[in-house]
Parts: sequence; C-alpha cells; structure tokens
Amino acid sequence: MLGGSAALTCWVAEIGGALAGYATATREFSTWQADYYLHMDCLYLRPAARNRGLGEALVSMMAAESVRLRCGGMQWQTPATNLRAVGFYRRIGAQSKDKLRFYLSADATKALAGNVRS
Repeated sequence: MLGGSAALTCWVAEIGGALAGYATATREFSTWQADYYLHMDCLYLRPAARNRGLGEALVSMMAAESVRLRCGGMQWQTPATNLRAVGFYRRIGAQSKDKLRFYLSADATKALAGNVRS
C-alpha cells in the first residue's frame, strides 16, 4: 500500500481468472510543484485484453489512490513513438509536456561516482 511501507503498488486486471494486465505506481515528491504526485511507472495490457476498458479502469484505480493519498496529481511518461499509448492517454484527458528524459546506466553511474573528490 502506498503511504505505508511498500515502495510500489501494483494493480492487476484479470479476464476469466487469467492475468490480462497490470499497472504500477509510486508516490513521489516534485520540488517544482512542492507537492506529492503519484508516478505511474508501468501500464501494460496483453494485446488480447486491449480495447475492453481495462486500461481506463486501472488508471482510474491509480487516480483514486492518488486522491486518497492527497497527491497533487499523477505523472508518467511514454515514448513519443508509442502512438497507441499516446492516443489512449489523450482520450482519458491527460496532457503532455515536452521534455527530454535522461538517464545514466549502472556503469556510467559508477564511472561518474568515481569523479567525486574528497
């Protein structure tokens, strides 16, 4: 449960008792907004489970958790090339921001950490 001791919450969707998809989220703090937000890390539905309302149901459950935790909203990212996801997110009322997402691999992180001077 978010806000408790768990670092991540996962919601699952089933069809006929079989796993159809899942969504995961964490509670994060934005220094830019000076508020907490729910960060959706992953939303996945098996291809056969798409277009059945399950994605919206999973996102709605995350939204309810965000409200329960008194977060200032929700945030997530998806590659611009994932046109299905982009269309879905726009249909449910999400807005996008133009951003570049940067990361360091584990090896690059270790190399950069080696530059620290005492």
